[in-house]
This record gives sequence, structure tokens and C-alpha cells, in this order.
Amino acid sequence: MHRRGRLISFSGIDGSGKTTQVKLLQNRLTQNGVETLKIWSRWHPLLSLPLLLVLRRTGQVRVHRADFLSIVEFQDPKNDAIASLWCFATQIENFLKTTLKIFVPLTLGRTVICDRYELDMLVDGTSDLHDPPMRKMRLGFKLLRLLPRPDWAFLIDIDADTAFGRKPDLPSVSHNVKRIRLYLDLCKLAGVKVMDGRRSSEVIHQEVWELVSSMLPAR
Repeated sequence: MHRRGRLISFSGIDGSGKTTQVKLLQNRLTQNGVETLKIWSRWHPLLSLPLLLVLRRTGQVRVHRADFLSIVEFQDPKNDAIASLWCFATQIENFLKTTLKIFVPLTLGRTVICDRYELDMLVDGTSDLHDPPMRKMRLGFKLLRLLPRPDWAFLIDIDADTAFGRKPDLPSVSHNVKRIRLYLDLCKLAGVKVMDGRRSSEVIHQEVWELVSSMLPAR
């Protein structure tokens, strides 16, 4: 996709502080005369809803709800063919929804800041399917590689207990532990810069700004 704008993404488990960093960066860019757009990317069942209803009725998945979130977790052991079908359906939704949100703004030259992006979709999907780390990547996850690559991508890394205390959206702290491992393993493949989320939000933002500001045109 040819684009004139910049794309910046923040990833991390719920409660890591990524939304705070998105707001701080958006404000800083606006102060420097950069037109920005903030988007939030999280899966919500639309096209996959009929399949989800079947999976629930047949007892193949558990659905955890917290506020606006729906976490669909496969039973273990699972039917691998059904799991691949579910993965494809949900990642098609992720791909289409995210592309529609960012395509026009990037084409028009705006700077788009994503609160959650490709890495988060991959971690959520892999974790909920209980796929082992060394498993061959499912076709649905490969679709996410077609999303535009960020100019800068950040992972806010924080311990599971702190994140759960801030935002207990997942069923347990152990779910956070599992996702953190996946984030750290997968971010190496995605070219994402890891930021220590245990520091103050101002310190993290300043490090982000030093990196992001280098790609801005001189005023």
C-alpha cells in the first residue's frame, strides 16, 4: 500500500500502560503541528458470530466477558481443523477492520497511532487457541502480515501482577503470564521495540518521543 502518512503502534497486555503512551504521544505530535488519528484495534465477533455460537453450544470454547471484551478460549485438547477455521475467520475480521480504519488516513498523510496492532492480535489468538510456541503459524495469523508495517512499533513490557491489578480483564493473572511470554517471543520476529513499563509514564514517553521525533520533518 502506497502511503504518505506515518504509522506508530503500541502493544502490550491490558494494564501495561500503552493507552497512556498513545495519548501522550498524540498530544506531543499535535503540539508539534502533526495531524494525528488514534485508533483502537481489538477483535469483536461479526462475521465469525455464527461459528462462535456453534462452538459454544458444542462445548469447544469458553467465553470470558469483562466490560466490553469477549475472550474466546478453546478447550484443550481441541479439534485442530476447527481451531484453524476459527483462527481464519477471526483474523479476517481483524485484518479488514484494521485496514479500513487506517487506509484512508495514511493515504491522506496523517500520522496514525494504534492502540494494539498486529502483535496483539497474534498474541491474543495464539494464547486463546493454546497453540504451542513451536507450532507452524496458522493461515489466519499469516494474513496479519499483510497489514501495513509501522514506522515505529513499541511493546510496553510489565509484570503480570501489576497489569492485572490495574486492569483485571483477563480471567486470571496466569493468563497475563502466558501472554507476556508470547509477546516477548513474538516481538523479536515483528521488529517491535521493547520498553520497560515499570518506569514512570513520563520517562517512557520521553524515550518514545526521542525515537519518533527523528522521523518528523524539520519545522
